[in-house]
Amino acid sequence: MANLFFRTNVTPYRVDTYNALHEVLGCKLYFMSRDDYSQNYKLEKIESRCRFEQEILSKGKIFGFPYYKHIWKILKENKPRIVIVPEFKVITLQALAYKYLVDRKVKVISMCDDSYDMVANGNDFTRTHTLARKLVSPFLDDLLLVDDKVCKWYRQHYGKGIWMPIIRDEKIEIPLYEKAQAISRKFESEFNLKDKKVLIFVGRLAEEKNLPTLIEAIGQTKEEFTTVIIGDGPMKDELLEKSKQISKEIIFPGRYDDDEIRAWFNLGDVFILPSTTEAFGAVTNEALLGGCFALISNACGSTCLIDDKNGATFDPHSTKEISELIDNSFKKIPNDNEKTGNKMNLTFDDSVVNVIKKL
Repeated sequence: MANLFFRTNVTPYRVDTYNALHEVLGCKLYFMSRDDYSQNYKLEKIESRCRFEQEILSKGKIFGFPYYKHIWKILKENKPRIVIVPEFKVITLQALAYKYLVDRKVKVISMCDDSYDMVANGNDFTRTHTLARKLVSPFLDDLLLVDDKVCKWYRQHYGKGIWMPIIRDEKIEIPLYEKAQAISRKFESEFNLKDKKVLIFVGRLAEEKNLPTLIEAIGQTKEEFTTVIIGDGPMKDELLEKSKQISKEIIFPGRYDDDEIRAWFNLGDVFILPSTTEAFGAVTNEALLGGCFALISNACGSTCLIDDKNGATFDPHSTKEISELIDNSFKKIPNDNEKTGNKMNLTFDDSVVNVIKKL
């Protein structure tokens, strides 16, 4: 007998959660794909942190409709008490069909990344997702939700919802940030950042990240700082050109992963995520672990990680608000630029492990 967990693929920002599901809840973990085609993750590095065996599902089609093979066989063989499924996908429907047709005792729980902006303001990625939420949510036993505001919304509309944010285990992560200090010193010298205050962005250079608005806002700031925009994507050339139109220094060093990202966060004073659409924004947790003061768009689910001590939230459509918030943030940074370390207001054990224990 084993509980079951189904998900699209392994991602670096959820490996600690997957390990906890395996070790605390006794889950066998099945994934729809080994690769994430939307992100160029270093799979070997991610998988080296997995303390579970990764099973990959096979796809099939019935009358032209896609499905995942052997789901009912897996359910029957393992006789789970709990099945955790991804949001509102085909595999969720397969698990629900098993529950209602074969074993009513099975609890089907969706791990859902909806942000408050998506559920309350209708700012979903697709109309299909909106419809699927309405149709599927009533049949689920519960939902694991990444944003506390979303959790309250689901409880009001569907009478269910458990808050479990996307965060990493700080007991593992903080030593890795300290280890990355040598890389930080290398970047500091290479990009001439010594004694400079640094605003940092990390993510895809894509439309939903709202970077043209950010650059415009930076151009209106009065404080002295250097902006580092880390990542790659379809808007890179446009952003490079736009950055030349303002007097502020903006560096585009490229895309980085793992210890190199931690090294950049060690150098950053203020992190900003200006997205107009963002289911969560796990990078917020990474920035806070690295000691950055975090400015997060109110369209992002990760605003639940922000309080009046570790950051602020803002309207991503207001250039003036973004500009003033950046200035005010840098005014608070002491001239000696001495960082205080981890700014997370939650711990992994309290917010993830203890939640899993109660399922």
